[in-house]
Amino acid sequence: MSSINNVNSGVQYYQLDCGSVRATANRFGTGAKVGNIKLPDYKNSLCMYTKTEPTKSDAEIKEELARIAKEDQKKGHFHSETKEYLELRKEYVSSVSPDRESIVANSTKEIFANANAIKQKVKEPPKNLLEVLIEMEKKGDKVVAINMNCPAYTACFEGDKLNYARFQDSNGEIVATYDPNSGWSCIGTKEEGVRLREFAKTYNEAWKSAEAEMKGQNSKAQPKHLEGGTAFDAYA
Repeated sequence: MSSINNVNSGVQYYQLDCGSVRATANRFGTGAKVGNIKLPDYKNSLCMYTKTEPTKSDAEIKEELARIAKEDQKKGHFHSETKEYLELRKEYVSSVSPDRESIVANSTKEIFANANAIKQKVKEPPKNLLEVLIEMEKKGDKVVAINMNCPAYTACFEGDKLNYARFQDSNGEIVATYDPNSGWSCIGTKEEGVRLREFAKTYNEAWKSAEAEMKGQNSKAQPKHLEGGTAFDAYA
């Protein structure tokens, strides 16, 4: 896994071995609370994508993005990632996103409900001598780790603490993860990866076009004694 971009918004992107993209944002959640953790706020986060209906066509988004790229080039910036840029990217990508918000919310509620049910079952009084002896061997109130696996998620608890959770969509593709140290991560699907690359390509092409245009204008403005090739590069 390698870092591919550290943006001004404080979001760190990583290229995973499987080719998808992980975005760590909204680290410890600012949304609804489930159990002892807070869920991501998909509405206000600019990098935690979930399925939305686009308000602009792809062509309109690319036209606005090209304008931003040209403005950035004039200012000497490259992928400055302003709020306008991030909002455009979110809309462009979210049109193909899974319903990550519902997947994470529903699975997290189920994870905590199952963990509580398991803990309640463990607390039931022993019913025979063997169970009594086992209870006597236990030291203190140490709680055994609870591990859960199902097609929608994988989770691990230690006591009341959720140590790790991984969430999958209906295709079995990982779409998000959580752990107490890194917080929430949005794992991009293959479709989201395609849209991210298309978005970056549109920006890059517009930026390079603006750069070439600027160089062309500067070349025309050169004094005649610098034309026709010279060892001195005035724009190095």
